[in-house]
Amino acid sequence: MLNKLIKIAILLAIFPLLVFGTSISLLAYLYAIIVNQDEAWNIAIAIDDVGNVSFNGALGQTISSRCAHSNSSLCKFLCWILDQVNPGHCKRALTAPDQNLQIK
Repeated sequence: MLNKLIKIAILLAIFPLLVFGTSISLLAYLYAIIVNQDEAWNIAIAIDDVGNVSFNGALGQTISSRCAHSNSSLCKFLCWILDQVNPGHCKRALTAPDQNLQIK
């Protein structure tokens, strides 16, 4: 029980750092859109990865890849939207070598 309380205390203590880090990442993303679009894509993918992990997905997997592996109606809808903007997006995410992870 004490170990669990210690973990909770540490996680709560680093929360302000996470908020600060996320804010810096978003500002860096906006700056990179102007000066280095490749870096902006890398930041966007990293934020996408965090979003996937936040919803119990695998670390290192994008939401697009997770949805491409899923049959849920929400994922099908998201893939449909992404494919309207970028045709074949989810299919490419499904076959990307770094996205074929063991799904939880």
